[in-house]
Amino acid sequence: MSKPLNIALASYGMSGKVFHAPLIAAHPNLKLAAVLQRSSNTAQERYPEAHIARSFAELIGNPTIDIVVVNTPNALHYPMARDALRAGKHVVLEKPFTATIDEGRELIELAEQLGLMLTVFHNRRLQSGFNTAQKILHEKRLGKINTFAVTIDRFRPAPGPKKWKEEPGPGAGLLYDLGSHLLDECLILFGLPQSVYADLRIERDGAKTCDYFDVRLDYPGHKCLLKASMLAREPAPAYVIHGDQGSYLKPLGDVQEARLAAGMVPQGANWADEAPHEWGHIHTDKGREAYPTVAGNYPLFYDNVYRHVVHGDTLLVQAEQALVTVGMIEVVERSARERACIELT
Repeated sequence: MSKPLNIALASYGMSGKVFHAPLIAAHPNLKLAAVLQRSSNTAQERYPEAHIARSFAELIGNPTIDIVVVNTPNALHYPMARDALRAGKHVVLEKPFTATIDEGRELIELAEQLGLMLTVFHNRRLQSGFNTAQKILHEKRLGKINTFAVTIDRFRPAPGPKKWKEEPGPGAGLLYDLGSHLLDECLILFGLPQSVYADLRIERDGAKTCDYFDVRLDYPGHKCLLKASMLAREPAPAYVIHGDQGSYLKPLGDVQEARLAAGMVPQGANWADEAPHEWGHIHTDKGREAYPTVAGNYPLFYDNVYRHVVHGDTLLVQAEQALVTVGMIEVVERSARERACIELT
C-alpha cells in the first residue's frame, strides 16, 4: 500500500465536522493530519492523530501536508487557496469556488503554473437526487422534457449567527451558499442556457443578505427552475421533472448529510441507500409508480482526489467547471439587479 496523503482542514465548522473530516478519515489512503482551530481542540477529540494548528500560516507551512481543504467563509477562498498553492499544496475548495470570476481565473492559472491540483467540493453531483434525475433523463421515460425544477427549502425564520453568511460582503447570501449547487447541477446536465431570469430577495426580519432566490434558465425546448427559501416550513419537492409523456417527483434530495451529521461512518456499499418510502415516483399514462433511487456517493469525491494526485485520474470536479458556475452567479445577480432577462447565446 502506498503512503497515505496527508490532508489539512482550514476550518472545523459545519462543513469540516459533517462533510470533509468524516469523508477523509474514512478513506484508507488519506489521513486527516491537521486542522486549523484558533482556540479550541474539539477536532482532536474526534481525530486524535490530527495536529491542531493555530494559524493558517502554520497549517500551510507544515512540510508533511499534501492537500489543504479551504472550507472557510467564501470571501477567504481566494486568498487562502492562493497562499496554499504558493506553499506547494494541492487544494480542495469548498463551494462556491471564489467570490468573483477574476479570482477564480487567477487560481486556475496559478495551479497550472505550479503543477498542483485545484478542485471544488460540488458534492451535490454525488447526491441521490442528482444521480436519479440524471438516470431518468438518460432513459427518456418522460418524453420531451419541458421543466426541470430543483428546490432547497428550509425553515429558519431568524438569521443565523454566521456573519459571513448573513452580513453583506463578497460571496455572502443564499445564492452563493446554495445557488452555486443548483447552478452547477444544471450546467452539468444541460450546459449553458440561452437566457437567465432571476428574482433575489431578502425576506426574513433582520436579514441583510439574499435569503430567497428564484432563477429560471431557458434552454431550447425546456426550462430549469432553481429555488431556495429560508421561510418554507413545508418544503416543496426537491426534484420535479415534467415531460410530454409524464412527470417525476422526488420529495427528498439526499440522505447523506443527515447521516453524516448523526455520526454515521461513510463506509460500506449500502451506507447511503434510501428506503422505499424515501424514493420519488414517476407518473405516466401507465399510472403512478415508485422509482428506485440511485444512491448518492459522497466518498467518491475524496477517492477521486486521491486517484488524481497519485495516479493522474481526471478530476471529478474541474476548476474550470466551477469557474463557469461563479460566472453564472454573476449573471443571476445582474438579472435580479436590472430586473431583466439576460441573453447568453
